[in-house]
Amino acid sequence: MSEMTDRKPYLLRAIYQWIVDNDCTPHLVIAAPGAGWVHGVPSHLLQEDMLVLNISPQATAHLQIEDDNITFHTRFGGKSHQVWVAMEAVASLVARENGEGISLPVADDIEAGPKKTRQPASDSTDKTPDNPVPPAGGSHLRIIK
Repeated sequence: MSEMTDRKPYLLRAIYQWIVDNDCTPHLVIAAPGAGWVHGVPSHLLQEDMLVLNISPQATAHLQIEDDNITFHTRFGGKSHQVWVAMEAVASLVARENGEGISLPVADDIEAGPKKTRQPASDSTDKTPDNPVPPAGGSHLRIIK
């Protein structure tokens, strides 16, 4: 019997859809964001142990939950950013309104950062038709301690 693929991205895609279908706001909780698991977020926001990002359709554009990462476009302080999050650092996905969602395991040594250098495919913030400007507004970020 061959080894099965990681179930984390499958669960995240399903829970994301469930939260959105129930008219709630999906919040992605990321462990040790400053250890190299996240790119595209202003560095001053990566200083906490956990980072919470609003990944609702209204707050993001081009959200992709892939097997090894999550990518999307959003705005921080009115400036467009392409965000990349390694799947290893995703700790939970919950609805802002009621806390319903899923908690997922992260490695005990998550603060040590990735073992190999992992970079997003593109850190571009161009505004071509394939990469439109994300929704306007303030930051959709909330830091919890």
